[in-house]
Amino acid sequence: MGLFKKKNKNEQLLKTFDGREVKYVTKRVQHNDGTVTYDIVGKAGRIAVVDGNIRIICGLMDVFTCSVADSKYYLLMSGDGVTVEGQNAVTGEYDTVTAYYTYYRK
Repeated sequence: MGLFKKKNKNEQLLKTFDGREVKYVTKRVQHNDGTVTYDIVGKAGRIAVVDGNIRIICGLMDVFTCSVADSKYYLLMSGDGVTVEGQNAVTGEYDTVTAYYTYYRK
């Protein structure tokens, strides 16, 4: 019965950042000495959820591609971006990237 079916809250979260324009994208890099840096990997792009995949595109190049089922994604507390982590199909590694939205006055 569909009366007590559990609602998927992740679908609503995906809709909030699907199609957003991106100002820049950073990648979390952990070095051998234990330090962590955030390197800019792309500017001026878009986030898209297509065919069950999260794609972050900067210019004409894919920066991050991962299936929705295999990824974790969190909105930033400031509301101006999203952090996505998962197995990146572009690099073949487990990556954590943060995409910062382009600000538009509503």
